[in-house]
Amino acid sequence: MKYSFADYLACYKCQKSFTITVFSENKKSDNPGYPVKTCRSFCAYKKTAVLPDESYPCEACQKQEIEEGLLECPQCGKWYPIINTIPIILPNALDIFPEFLEKYKNILPEWNFSSLDKKVFEKEKLKTQKSFGFEWKIYSVTRDERDKKYCLEGGLTPDFFKGKTVLDAGCGYGRHTRIISQWAKEIIGIDLSVSIFNARNVTKDIPNVHLVQGDLFEPPFLKEKFDIVYSWGVLHHTPNPRKAFETLKNFVKSGGFYSVKIYKKFPLPAQFIERAIRLITLRLPLNLLYKTSYIAVPLNKLYWRFGKFVPGMKYFLKCFIKLDPNPEIARIDTFDWYHPQYQYHYPMEEIISWFNDCGFEEIIAIESEGVRGKKSSK
Repeated sequence: MKYSFADYLACYKCQKSFTITVFSENKKSDNPGYPVKTCRSFCAYKKTAVLPDESYPCEACQKQEIEEGLLECPQCGKWYPIINTIPIILPNALDIFPEFLEKYKNILPEWNFSSLDKKVFEKEKLKTQKSFGFEWKIYSVTRDERDKKYCLEGGLTPDFFKGKTVLDAGCGYGRHTRIISQWAKEIIGIDLSVSIFNARNVTKDIPNVHLVQGDLFEPPFLKEKFDIVYSWGVLHHTPNPRKAFETLKNFVKSGGFYSVKIYKKFPLPAQFIERAIRLITLRLPLNLLYKTSYIAVPLNKLYWRFGKFVPGMKYFLKCFIKLDPNPEIARIDTFDWYHPQYQYHYPMEEIISWFNDCGFEEIIAIESEGVRGKKSSK
């Protein structure tokens, strides 16, 4: 975690900026392993107070990353680990990373999330957290042209992102974060799953990228902090897409933009087939479901060789598998279709109504490609 990332982060309950305790940095520390308390008036790199005429973070801090440490809310006292440069702002953080607890158990504060907090979170989101973590750990391929095309769906252009501070809400393994970073001033990627570490791998040499593992229903950011909130192909995989949409709008600056892509509503026969198949696939172990998705490869190949010449074949096969000229993409997209715990579909008109109800202006919608709107500056 770069020290400058602290300027965006906040306790999702209190909206207070975190104080930081540093255990280790990505360069040799003056006091390796020694906890260093930091705040906005303290330079962790120099280990001295920042004078009134000095900027924070200093140039040295901007180049330095916190490898391991803590973020702590000064009001409610809740704290979260920083692990391998990634803040983990989740109530089950220590369950995901028990080795961190073991390593620092003698100096860590008491973990102040109740068993009820964790139970409520895991009931709604643990399966999603695990299944997308599984998917993006086994598939983290970046394809520049394809990823760029996907990022710019919905009539977006590089100029839309140019010089902006962007939140990539549900960044997965970082393929779109990586592309948008070429244009944005700063881009923050957040994801519920451990795929955030794959995102680190594909963006680690990009200085304007920041990453956090967190929950879109409780985003750990200061409100109205982003010029653009961008959530592409994510909200329909949450327990309540409308609620997630309304939560994220709070982090768009006045006069900023909100851009989302959500699965469109299918015809009734396709809806029926999808639901029938998912009744089975959601009960399969992830490893078995992943192996089963290989059935998409020969069917996909058959379509591109012969089926594309048969009227109606494309729409028939798309009820069962994902089609793509690249068989690897067809397979992983088919797996992606059948493993998520939640998968909602909406008519475009309903998504537009969400923007209208939340007071957005200049709404632009492109069927199957996304909707965006500008937050009123009034």
